[in-house]
Amino acid sequence: MVAPVTYRYSLLLVLAMLLTACGGSVAPPAPVVEQPPLARLPTVTPELPTVPPPPTEEAPAPTAPPTVPPAATAPPAPTATPGLKPETYATLGDPNAPITIYEFSDFGCPSCRQYNLFTFPTLREQYIDTGKVYYVYKNYPIVSSNGGLAAQAAECAGEQQGYWAMHAQLFRDPAAWNGDEASAVQVFSEYATALGLDGAVLAQCVSEGRYKADVDSDFEEGLDIGIFGTPTFIINRKLLSGAQSANVFIEVIEGELAGR
Repeated sequence: MVAPVTYRYSLLLVLAMLLTACGGSVAPPAPVVEQPPLARLPTVTPELPTVPPPPTEEAPAPTAPPTVPPAATAPPAPTATPGLKPETYATLGDPNAPITIYEFSDFGCPSCRQYNLFTFPTLREQYIDTGKVYYVYKNYPIVSSNGGLAAQAAECAGEQQGYWAMHAQLFRDPAAWNGDEASAVQVFSEYATALGLDGAVLAQCVSEGRYKADVDSDFEEGLDIGIFGTPTFIINRKLLSGAQSANVFIEVIEGELAGR
């Protein structure tokens, strides 16, 4: 009976040792290793090309009419400007008037026609005939092929005291004299006859180019001043371009009369 006891004792001893061994071999949990934080990637902002701001338009001079281009520079007063020769026939009004207006124009220019038919009569009635404006017409034939010839016809009519009557007639129907030169001279002669002038004398005057040098001189004056289109007006020290309405001219003229 000893053997079984010894066996049980041995078995119990072995079990105790095993339990002790198991208990001692349980490893503690592995320490948690803290990971370094993720490095933030540098933020790269691409360098965009520098876009210059849009150019600022230069405001017109305070004294300039609203339609004057900002880049335009008003020339000196026409009455004191060398190169602007006096005219014999193409003038209206009192030379001593407080305001002088020079018109650079082409008899074949549509905008010039519009101005002369619809705006000029108002200015003539309100300012030229009342002694406030001295008006000078300058020939600047840059639009129509026969514009220079028409200018000569008006000057030739001036020899017979018919400049302004011919001036108005030429603007009424420029298509009638815009053919070949011989046809144009014939039309000018017919105009003169209808106006009570000697058509044959006028035709001879135009054909021989009696006033061609005067027309060319007007044109050179316009180039020297910097006239780039028709119609263009010099109102004392102001430059006004285009076939503006009568109200625009009135505003400028009244400003000049008021000393503005």
